[in-house]
Amino acid sequence: MLKKNALLLFLISLSFSVFAQTTKNFRFTPEKAYNGKPITIWYNPSGTSLAGKNGLKAVVYQYINYKWNAVDLNFSKADKEWKADFNIPANCGLLGLKFIAGDSVDNNHNLGYFILMNDKDRAGAMAPGAYAGWGLARSPKYGKDIPGYINFKGVSDTATYHWLNQEISYNPNSKPVLALDYAIALKGFMGDAATPKLVLVCKYLTRPDATEADLLKARYIYQNLMGKKESSDSVNKVLTTRFPKGSLARLVAYKSISQNRDPDSVINASAKFLQDFPEYKANAQFDLENRINYGVVYQNIMVFGAMKNSPTDYVAKYADSIAYNMLTSIYYKLVGIAYHRKEGDMKKVATYSDLLVRRYESFKQNRPENMRYLSPSEWQKEYKRNFVSIIAADHIGLLNQSGKYELALKYAEDAQAELNYSQADINNEQALSLKKLNKTELLEDLLVKSMFNNQSSPEMLAMLKEIYVHKHKSEKGFDAYTDSLKNPADKVKETEEIKSTMIKREMPSWSMKDLNGKTVNSADLKGKVVILDFWATWCVPCKASFPGMKIAVEKYKNDPNVVFYFVDTEERGDTYKAENAKFIKDNNYPFNVLFDNKTGDLKTNSEVYNKIRSVTMNSGIPQKLIIDKNGFLRFVSIGFKGSATGLADEMSALIEMTKTAE
Repeated sequence: MLKKNALLLFLISLSFSVFAQTTKNFRFTPEKAYNGKPITIWYNPSGTSLAGKNGLKAVVYQYINYKWNAVDLNFSKADKEWKADFNIPANCGLLGLKFIAGDSVDNNHNLGYFILMNDKDRAGAMAPGAYAGWGLARSPKYGKDIPGYINFKGVSDTATYHWLNQEISYNPNSKPVLALDYAIALKGFMGDAATPKLVLVCKYLTRPDATEADLLKARYIYQNLMGKKESSDSVNKVLTTRFPKGSLARLVAYKSISQNRDPDSVINASAKFLQDFPEYKANAQFDLENRINYGVVYQNIMVFGAMKNSPTDYVAKYADSIAYNMLTSIYYKLVGIAYHRKEGDMKKVATYSDLLVRRYESFKQNRPENMRYLSPSEWQKEYKRNFVSIIAADHIGLLNQSGKYELALKYAEDAQAELNYSQADINNEQALSLKKLNKTELLEDLLVKSMFNNQSSPEMLAMLKEIYVHKHKSEKGFDAYTDSLKNPADKVKETEEIKSTMIKREMPSWSMKDLNGKTVNSADLKGKVVILDFWATWCVPCKASFPGMKIAVEKYKNDPNVVFYFVDTEERGDTYKAENAKFIKDNNYPFNVLFDNKTGDLKTNSEVYNKIRSVTMNSGIPQKLIIDKNGFLRFVSIGFKGSATGLADEMSALIEMTKTAE
């Protein structure tokens, strides 16, 4: 114990010296900062990643009431330094700073720039939160640091215990907030020798006027830090008696939802759970520890309710209750899947999209509590990035389908501010809006910019051809024109990247039947470049890639030495062949379809696909194989990146390289 105490004193002195250490890059005046008082922050970028850059800003992390809240701060040039005045909030204990210029960031080599507050009302004392913030900001394993700010292993439990002990000693009102973190640090510092002190912590947390949150912390300490089941059970009895509709009952009810198997039972159990245990009364820390996720409950009741055409519109009822971090998952399951598969009532899907987007937009000017570590400007970027990358394309598409072209165009233009025409599905929907609104000049500009990024669709190519023919009175030269619009640097880069992925592997022999029942054998295809595109009727990205594959197929339709086969694989049930034939016919795809074989005890028709996987060393569909005239596998292309023209160009490049492969 003497050794541990000596180590503690050493670490304490080291921590103070590190904190007090000044750097050539960062200082503040006056030399002592007080909560509720103004300071001037000075920054010298010399020797940092921000040297020589203009427009310097900072994100200031404020530790207020034992939580982080970030704000933006603009700096002005002051000779070789940059400076900014800052009014420290009255209830702030610690500041952390991250300096930014453009895309470059300086956070003191991942150690952070910190300012500890003195207390304006107590001479010689540190402000409430100063010690705790200083300890927890550098202790990432406690989950109370600033996400993404610093990046190192963190200080020891010994040091964290010291700072939390200081906080509780000088600011007794912090005990309920910090008791559990203090106990965890104490256990990490002292091991089993911490038991007497942990008993005292639990005694405080189980005092007569203890809140449910206090008792839950005591339960955690007894159960997870001390292994005292009897004491933990005793706390459980108190919790059950005093809080019959509290967190323990909520945990039981939550677990019971997953025990239901049929949709109606899940809907009923979820509805009762939300009625009995409204989220605003929940203990967030307990939920995190016990994996209670209200978002999953909302998702269950909405998705199953929609699937069963429930008389209660659960989407309308609960949309405004969904937490930000669950919105994208619920949107995908409720809207995205149906929209891309074109399944169900699209009017109802569009209504769901409107409701969920309205909820999403409610967060635009109201950062969620768990995102307060992002400054307002950082939050706006995060918000826009998530909306554009996950939700925008589907929502715009549904607005177009509903004839709301002006509104669709507004969302598309907002998305382009982030994407700059780099996402084909957004480009396509914007083009449809512009065409419907007869905005021809804007449409042509969009089509040209989209072609430059090679992020276009067959519909967009048709629109561009229409404009081209109107201008030139002929489609002669159109292919050369579209090729000239593409970024030459991207074409060179793509060619080099493709070359680096060329392989030469023996392919297993195979035999499959087509839509008409005719057998196709691999041995009969020698002398040709063969493209096998493995897909399934249930695979959304597989189907999404087909417009691009159609462009490629049509480009080579007159080349007798290139053949495409679209292999339907990994299907269950007995109806997939009919579904396949209908899908191909309905979409007018000029594809040669083959059906993978179902043999032995296979549950799916995946015999050939299983053979291929052992050669490609890859799984997942869509998966496209390019095989040379001698039967060797030369390229494997997996997934779909979203651009029809981009995929068509990729296929063309792969085919041409395979033609000349030795």
